[in-house]
Amino acid sequence: MRVLIANHRYVLASGAERYLFNISAELEARGHTVMPFSMRHRNNAPTDYGDYFVSPIDPQDQLYFSEYRSRPAVLARSFARLFYSKEVERAAERMAREVKPDVAYVLLYLRKLSPSLLVGLKRAGVPIVVRLSDYGMFCAQTYCVREGKPCTACLDGSLLPSVIHGCVENSRAVSAVHALAMSFQRARGYFDLVDQFVATNTFMQEMMRRAGLPAQRLTCIPTFVDIERFRPARAAPTGGPYILYVGRLHKVKGAHLLIDAMRLLRARGRTMRLKIAGVGQDLSYVDALKQQVADAGLSEQVEFAGQVDPFAVPELYQEALCAVVPAVGYENLPNVVLESLACGAPVIASDAGSLACTLTDGADSLLFPPGDAGALADRIARIADDPELRARLSAGARATAVRAHAPEAHVARLLSLFEHVTRQAPIAAPAAPARSERMARDQAPDCAL
Repeated sequence: MRVLIANHRYVLASGAERYLFNISAELEARGHTVMPFSMRHRNNAPTDYGDYFVSPIDPQDQLYFSEYRSRPAVLARSFARLFYSKEVERAAERMAREVKPDVAYVLLYLRKLSPSLLVGLKRAGVPIVVRLSDYGMFCAQTYCVREGKPCTACLDGSLLPSVIHGCVENSRAVSAVHALAMSFQRARGYFDLVDQFVATNTFMQEMMRRAGLPAQRLTCIPTFVDIERFRPARAAPTGGPYILYVGRLHKVKGAHLLIDAMRLLRARGRTMRLKIAGVGQDLSYVDALKQQVADAGLSEQVEFAGQVDPFAVPELYQEALCAVVPAVGYENLPNVVLESLACGAPVIASDAGSLACTLTDGADSLLFPPGDAGALADRIARIADDPELRARLSAGARATAVRAHAPEAHVARLLSLFEHVTRQAPIAAPAAPARSERMARDQAPDCAL
């Protein structure tokens, strides 16, 4: 099968790109042809299809929205990509007509490529499968977080709450622009061009159904992990165990909550080690974390490891006492969860969203109420004090990874979905797309979260 895979970055910068390169490798290993479509960047991975890539929003090759310069040309291009880009539409259509894919698999596209990508692909007659990597279909901020707590105020279709609360970049003006772009795209019916949406977990699947996507166009295919590369250590750890945080240093990820839990543990006489592996583009938040560590007297216990060599990541999990995912909002399905499970590292995670429906408290993980640093400290202490509990959770973690997140099952289900959409009657791209399907809560029966 010939698969055009689209994502706004073709350089490793987030979990979406890790999935992009992982699924591309899995498909190619099985004899399928993968053809990437993205934006140009000097650090892009090598590809024979780079001539089809579109211009970057910022010619200075910035990767993240927060890094874009406030130059008029950059702001204008950023504004256009939020709404619609004729450049992207033409490039996607040209590539699709020339390379003739059987299906297009679209990852992140909404705010840097825009739904013009969908129109270009459809004009070339290509079936489209969109993988939902965040909640950007109904949340202008994409994280479903407000004031450090999960928020679903815009789930019923109105984007006014996001503007009132300045959810995007803490700015009502920026939030209004994002809300206007989303309203425009809905009204133009661009999302009706998608044949199937893929959710990575049942929680996200239900949230999208409640937001108005028809149940028959939503398929749940859990993310996979390389269970051969990520596996339990063959020998006992060489150093003392530590608590592990892996991921972007972003406020919604909750690293500050974990540091607060470490402070509470220290107050109880527990001097445990914490290793934080990851970087963040919000330098003010990163600086605040380091200051929080210093203020709590934890400088000797907490290590900021920064960006870790990908080849060294499995060892991080293998030698950890546990991995902590202290998200304050609704995560998608973080790689840290799956990699920890595969390595037999018990996970301590917020009892919310995809984490709650992926993990089983007491079997492969321990869950705690979101935002509760005291409860998080209690869970860490339980694992540290009870070797039998840790051993049971470790075995359960590995079993969950093998049973539910092996590559073979993921690829088989994805290819089955691709074959399904290629057999369906094609959805055409009209010159003026009709109004989007009504956003409503009652289009399908409730399912368990």
